[in-house]
Amino acid sequence: MLRDKQKTLSHSLLTFLLFTLSFSPMLLHADLSTLAKNDPLPPFTTLNLDDALLLTKRYLYYIDDESADRKHNRVSLSISPFAQSADRGKTIRGTDACPPAPVPPCDPTLTDTPLGDLTGRTSMIALLYGALPIGETTFPGGPTGFLSTAFANLLCSTPTNPANCLDEQGTYNDAINIDPNQLFGYFSFPLKYRKRGVRLEMAARFYKNFGVRIQSGFSQIRQVREGTVNLTTGDFGTLTGSLVNSFLMDQLDNIASQMGINLCNFIETSMEDVRFNLFWRQAFEINKEAENDWARFLLIPYCEASGSFFPGKIQNYNQLFSVPFGDNGHPSAGFTAGLNFNFLETIEIGGDVTWTHFFARDICRHIPTSKFQTNLFPFKTNVRVQPGDNWHFCARMAAYHFIDKLSMFFEWYVLDHQEDHICLKEPDPAFLPGVLECTTSFKVKLGNVGFNYDLSPNIGIGFLWQIPFSQRNAYRSSTLMAGFNVTF
Repeated sequence: MLRDKQKTLSHSLLTFLLFTLSFSPMLLHADLSTLAKNDPLPPFTTLNLDDALLLTKRYLYYIDDESADRKHNRVSLSISPFAQSADRGKTIRGTDACPPAPVPPCDPTLTDTPLGDLTGRTSMIALLYGALPIGETTFPGGPTGFLSTAFANLLCSTPTNPANCLDEQGTYNDAINIDPNQLFGYFSFPLKYRKRGVRLEMAARFYKNFGVRIQSGFSQIRQVREGTVNLTTGDFGTLTGSLVNSFLMDQLDNIASQMGINLCNFIETSMEDVRFNLFWRQAFEINKEAENDWARFLLIPYCEASGSFFPGKIQNYNQLFSVPFGDNGHPSAGFTAGLNFNFLETIEIGGDVTWTHFFARDICRHIPTSKFQTNLFPFKTNVRVQPGDNWHFCARMAAYHFIDKLSMFFEWYVLDHQEDHICLKEPDPAFLPGVLECTTSFKVKLGNVGFNYDLSPNIGIGFLWQIPFSQRNAYRSSTLMAGFNVTF
């Protein structure tokens, strides 16, 4: 129920916001963030924060809305199918991977990077670099394998003596043959990422201002290699392009097979993270009995303690183009604290800060043996991975029933994932986990515009568009979500 003066103010203000912010990225309310740089802040509902925290009934009473008595505020359920897509991103420096020499499939008009190149293009020459791990006497594939053959023909000082070439393996680390522009001896992998699924959220208020929210979902991920671009032309350092192509670039599939690495497309279906969120919120009435010169509003502090575990499929690190479905087997815990100002029949503004901590687990995966290696590493070992913490900040604006039964909101997030710590389970000077650690941090700015239309006081439908704003070492992924929301 809107007063004429307030209705005019609301429409004018929101028209301006729609025009201005439709060109800016915004994001849906999220609690815990994830380790997945393809989907770092997954939305689970199209509802605005007040609806998600079961506060709308209190607001309706505050504005003397006649529907307040029919509005429920004990339990809510959201069922939200979604689709997420990406085909490019940004490197860890926030730049594209094409300059200084744009090559296919890079488009000079774009300032983004193929998804397979976010941590750098894939070096083949560097596979011949670095020390051999304890217990190894030659490259994967043995003395007659493809890497040993490439070393004998490209880097060995006495190629006519195979025995001497084996002795030299594990000693070469000369930067003269490594192209700093990541062209000679490098592959570029353009990928297309698609994620489809459905997410569920149930919220229940069990005592006054305390409640719990449970979130989970199912999804299918398809990450398909659209091309394998060999960037090697001419000669570089002490190497000739024809020999590098013959012994390394043309043997990519054979070399990967001998290293135990799968280059097939990644197509998997799995359950996502299961999250438990215990929240507290309180709405304080401000200026309720004051004169008209003072704005009436609800002051809403809130906090939320959250935890999650991952019951789905763990990422297969032997599959080069695989991506995680969520926290990838790392349980997490976090805390959110925020404050909202809900002005009477006009607009709601607020924000919050969230910290997410991830617990360590043991993994067997390929680890670099040279600082020049990127994406492909010849040897693997057991490591303990302690993911870095996530911090994210949210700023939001919302309006309840600003046009008939239609509500809307804008939210903007900045997320920073700190560097992971990777420790060898068994000390071995050949492995350099620090090289891999340097590629694990990422930062994203995401946004969302959301609309919800009430079919009845307790049944509604919604739409969400999650838009990428900027990213570093992360996917430029966009999400569309529809929602069916019921309150009991």
